[in-house]
Amino acid sequence: MGHNGSLSSDSRGTAGIRAITFLNSLATGILWNGLGFITSRQYHYTAAETFTLFIVTGTVYAVSAFFCGRVIRRFGGRLSPRRVMFMIFLAQVLVAPLIYVGSTSSGLIVVSIVTSVSGACLWPIIESYVSAGRSAHETRREIGNWCIVWMTSVALALVLMAPLQHGAGWLSPRLALFAILPMSLLSMLCLVFVPARPGHHHATPERAPLIYQAQLQSVRIILPASYLLVGALSPVMPYLLDRLALAPSSETPLAAVWLCTRVLVVAAMARIAFWHGKWSTLIVGGALLAGGFAVVVAIPSVTFIVIGLGLFGAGHGIVYYSALYYALRVGSAEIDAGGTHEALIGLGYVVGPAAGLVGFSLGGGGWTIAIVWGLLGLTAIPAIRPWWKLRASNLSSG
Repeated sequence: MGHNGSLSSDSRGTAGIRAITFLNSLATGILWNGLGFITSRQYHYTAAETFTLFIVTGTVYAVSAFFCGRVIRRFGGRLSPRRVMFMIFLAQVLVAPLIYVGSTSSGLIVVSIVTSVSGACLWPIIESYVSAGRSAHETRREIGNWCIVWMTSVALALVLMAPLQHGAGWLSPRLALFAILPMSLLSMLCLVFVPARPGHHHATPERAPLIYQAQLQSVRIILPASYLLVGALSPVMPYLLDRLALAPSSETPLAAVWLCTRVLVVAAMARIAFWHGKWSTLIVGGALLAGGFAVVVAIPSVTFIVIGLGLFGAGHGIVYYSALYYALRVGSAEIDAGGTHEALIGLGYVVGPAAGLVGFSLGGGGWTIAIVWGLLGLTAIPAIRPWWKLRASNLSSG
């Protein structure tokens, strides 16, 4: 352990956090991007039933993330963040076998809900370890490295699910959720290398520019809007791909295209700084997201779905990395800062499937695009307001 207990001076702690991130991001990828393939292929859910399950898990995630920091702070004297992570992994170990209990989807629902709660509590803790005790430059670099780790893992989860799509018995799609058990056991072992608590910020932290504060306010509107799109797209992807009559084993790798593109974009943003403080970055990110979503949903062609998913992934990478960077630069490395970030993501995971459900029920792709774009339009006004206020302030002071 380093002199101040922070990961910035402890390479073993950094490696432990990255390993835990990789392992649990496999579970995240299965839950938020692969669950629709499990419900549709294994349990023969209708699109409406899949959307409903996503709405439930999204609601659980948002509420859990919002209260996670408060609960940990209340019991902070008795429970260190590392011990809380151990309890989270233990809960996942105990619940994962339920996926094989009975022939109904009851076990699937329980595992999905519990995993949502555990993920909502885990990621704010992890994020506090990632950024604590770092300078501005170190924060940008480490957030980038961490994002590359978890985003790569999420994409890999869908690729690894491919052989299970035409399997049966133990080697069926639900094995992907059962795999949370060994991943959680390995995560427990990785805790040996993690300090009991994250490090603290420097005694004299750098003050973020005013424009960063304004962009944080904007991106905290854009971020849940981006996950609104993810939440609307993920549940319906298996049903969209059904139109193409693809081999089952090729569907999840195709759905992973946007996840792979996102990794490349974040890797680039982590190593360059020209986008910092530029409003055009957020505008481009939002446009790519909305346009990519429309292409995927509206045009039943492998070529256009690949193009649309590529645009979508690029836009999501821009928005996500911007949101996390500004949150940790302007806010703090405390668990509450990460909890707010994750709660906003959960909000998108609730509204997105709800919008998708309504659109799909009304008639499919066109309605889905119209409803989702309408909701995005509603977020434009509060997202633009911080820019307008900062511009007005600069004009009055100049």
